[in-house]
Amino acid sequence: MQTSLTPANEAQRLARLHGLGILDTLPQQAFDDISALAQTICGTPVALVTLIDKDRQWFKSRIGVDAQETPREIAFCSHAILDPDNVMVVEDLRLDPRFSTNPLVTGPTDARFYAGAPIVTDDGFALGTVCVVDLKARTLEPLQLDALRRLSSLVTRLLEQEKTRLLDAARHAASDQLRNEQLTAMATSGLDLQAYIDPSYTYRHVNETYLAYAGCQRDEVVGRNVRDQLGEEFFREMVEHKLSRAMAGEAVFYQRLAHYKAKGKRHVEVALLPVRNHVGTVTGVVMRAHDIQDLMENEVKLRETVAKLEHKTLEQERFIHIISHDLREPINTVNNFTSLLVSDHHSELTPTAQRYLAFVQSGGLRMGFLLDDLLHFVRLDHHAVEIRPVDINHLMRQVQDDLSSVMLRVGGRIDCGAQPLVMSDESLLRIVLKNLTTNGLTFSRRGVPPVVHVSVEQADGIQRIHVTDNGIGIAPDRQHDVFDMFKRLHTRTQHKGSGLGLSICRRIAQLHGGSMSVQSTVGEGSCFTLHLPAQSTEHHLE
Repeated sequence: MQTSLTPANEAQRLARLHGLGILDTLPQQAFDDISALAQTICGTPVALVTLIDKDRQWFKSRIGVDAQETPREIAFCSHAILDPDNVMVVEDLRLDPRFSTNPLVTGPTDARFYAGAPIVTDDGFALGTVCVVDLKARTLEPLQLDALRRLSSLVTRLLEQEKTRLLDAARHAASDQLRNEQLTAMATSGLDLQAYIDPSYTYRHVNETYLAYAGCQRDEVVGRNVRDQLGEEFFREMVEHKLSRAMAGEAVFYQRLAHYKAKGKRHVEVALLPVRNHVGTVTGVVMRAHDIQDLMENEVKLRETVAKLEHKTLEQERFIHIISHDLREPINTVNNFTSLLVSDHHSELTPTAQRYLAFVQSGGLRMGFLLDDLLHFVRLDHHAVEIRPVDINHLMRQVQDDLSSVMLRVGGRIDCGAQPLVMSDESLLRIVLKNLTTNGLTFSRRGVPPVVHVSVEQADGIQRIHVTDNGIGIAPDRQHDVFDMFKRLHTRTQHKGSGLGLSICRRIAQLHGGSMSVQSTVGEGSCFTLHLPAQSTEHHLE
């Protein structure tokens, strides 16, 4: 591939191109219409209005091409602008040594034909082309070539008109900007301290907040030099370098501890923002100071809170370790050896010793169950809740399998008809349903086979999962504290349990952003309800 030569007037050509202000502008209908005409006249899939910049070919308009620009070194148009007076036509790019190895010819673009009419200004600078590209070798008729020349001349006129329009708009904008420059740069109200400082480091405007912090009148600040207002030493050490950078055009941001006459010591976040006129010259600097004292104090409190939470987490982890290891080991030892005594030496013991042994065995088992429930409860906060659609019917079949021996012992039944999907953490919801169903089967009335019914209700943005039983019920004055830890409404001789089951259910509801409630009548039964925020299942099922 041969890289095109550089025009002899390249520096002037680029200056002329940049002076038009057309590069990197948005698409415009007039230029797109020219590309469409070129495509229709020449019958090609690609038509472009191109401009050749220093290192790139930029498309002001494009049809059949996705890219906004290409490197100049592979641009066909960079060769076309070398002959401003003629349309460059390459009937078969593969046969032209300039382009036979060009990636636009050998690559996916698969270009075969090119014709480009240079866009030439009145003072003779070739800025780009109106060109067409085809994927097959071909020729153009003289009328088509003449049409490309006319279209390129039309682009030249459009570019000059666009430059005139931009200059007019800039002049109008400049007059508006000059009129509103200081008002825009310096808001007279607001929570932040604001001041406008001119290039001589003189205050020209300050807002009411600045005056309230400084504890002075406007005429005591406006017109004074920053050096005199802040003091020579402080200005030289803290302000001068930053302000000079801002006056040079750099936005400067920093934090410092300031002492204000009316407010005392305050941490502030300072921004020094250059203000420019319509030609880009810096005409001053806006100083904006944001009081972050409260934020800093809150950050200190937050760090202290985080430290306490981290300490609490470490204590909780140690507590979990004690439960799962240090307490578990001796309880397992007691349970194992009492089981051996019962199985191997029960008949050798006196009736009194057998009764005492039964007490030991029962207490050991209760302690094991209590540790299991307690460990389960404290580990809930470490569980990452994963909300997804859950099939209640499938979950209840698993619970029914788990409780088959209990159902057989008490002669109970679990009813769960077809229910809608609910949005929940499946493993946590299973724990809730198993605990509530176990309670419904266990706390039954004498002579009445226990029946537990599970149903789902969705209304008012809430999913309600009801677990209803026909058991002994709960007295009204006891219902408010049934979810408290270790709260038991019956003696262990009547009903076994750790007193943590409902506490676990409530904590799981809270982890979902929901709650638990109960409605109960003594002698008729209870209805425990898990309230969960309703979410659409459609997104999760996709």
